[in-house]
Amino acid sequence: MKIEFNKISQNGIDFETKQDGIVFLGTAKKINKNLIKCTGTIEGSFTHCCDRCGDDFIKIIKQNIEIYANNGLYKDDYDYINLIEFFDGFVNFDTMLQSELESFKCDYLYCSQCN
Repeated sequence: MKIEFNKISQNGIDFETKQDGIVFLGTAKKINKNLIKCTGTIEGSFTHCCDRCGDDFIKIIKQNIEIYANNGLYKDDYDYINLIEFFDGFVNFDTMLQSELESFKCDYLYCSQCN
């Protein structure tokens, strides 16, 4: 799901995108001309390989998320920890979801037997 930066106002818009059994939904609000704040939740499940024993298991996630999207290169003084730069004039919520999922999968995840 892509939305133009110009179409997102300070009042915000609701969004929802799905990918492989994971749902990312929330609200996107304009902070300034180029910066959007997206707050919402990511929930669902995915198959993952246990980082200890190597067995596949189903990981269920339900996590509150706050992501910032910038139209172009971010040049302000404040450093946002969770900022994605887009260079085509659109906020791509599918890309945001994919990025958050990959970050989540980079953590050590254990099955119920190893936990």
